[in-house]
Amino acid sequence: MTETPNPAQSVAGSLLGTKWKPRLIVTLAREGRLGFGDCKRELEGISSKVLSDNLDDLREHGVVSRDVVQERPRRVEYELTGAGRELYTILESMAEWDATHVTGAGAPTVLLADDDTRLLELYALWLAADYDVVTATDGREAFRRLEESVDVAVLDRSMPGKSGDEIASSIARVGQETPIAILTSMQVTPADVSLPADRLLRKPITEGELRTAIEELDRLPDEAPIAREVRARRHRLEFVETHLGSAVRSTAPYRRARAALDRIEADRAAAVEAREPWRRLLEEGADPETEMSSSDEDAF
Repeated sequence: MTETPNPAQSVAGSLLGTKWKPRLIVTLAREGRLGFGDCKRELEGISSKVLSDNLDDLREHGVVSRDVVQERPRRVEYELTGAGRELYTILESMAEWDATHVTGAGAPTVLLADDDTRLLELYALWLAADYDVVTATDGREAFRRLEESVDVAVLDRSMPGKSGDEIASSIARVGQETPIAILTSMQVTPADVSLPADRLLRKPITEGELRTAIEELDRLPDEAPIAREVRARRHRLEFVETHLGSAVRSTAPYRRARAALDRIEADRAAAVEAREPWRRLLEEGADPETEMSSSDEDAF
């Protein structure tokens, strides 16, 4: 008779019970294929040796794969396997358990602001089972409620007192980082690429669309600020193009926003490249193949 495995002694439990492996799995799940240096940059505080050891362990258990994408200078990239993605699903379930059961965590708080009370009641009804919902029927009330503990805000663009984009601009100026979606029934224009929001939503909106947006927004605080900014800028460009068609690419607001995003991404890529160990060695005239140990070669 086959002995039933003891869940408390599972390999999965030993992998997820360490300091760095769960963070590494989450990073690869959210960012996709990454080089060694990219992983090190995303996992602030980890040493090269610890990262190399953790990657080796995950590869040994079939959680992560490693591909050589360049021989000289040597560079490899890592990504989750199917087994790794299953472990990520377990980590997501653990986070959901925390949100539901851990004292002091509870369900995320969502602020819904719209001067159409019928829509406000409908949105609140859709979310009530999974979120702590607070509501506001005008911009000034919404702005006051944002001073409380709000995890995600969904703001109508046209409200008395303060518009949704005015509220978003105001909290950005004071350094508040609440993820924000702006709901709009107004005609989409090329200038909307500059709206100060993480997400833009077009009315009428379905329950599925609202839930998906809130789930995505609730994960944003876990991202690096530059990654969040890039994601928001990309989304706004895609939103405008979806509603206005490819012709919007020739408009001045779109071109400026596209150029600004390209600069940010280029600066980000340059910063990552500058931190790569192989680049420093090349600039010093050394041969990475002879200067690096085999574990350090994984950095490439």
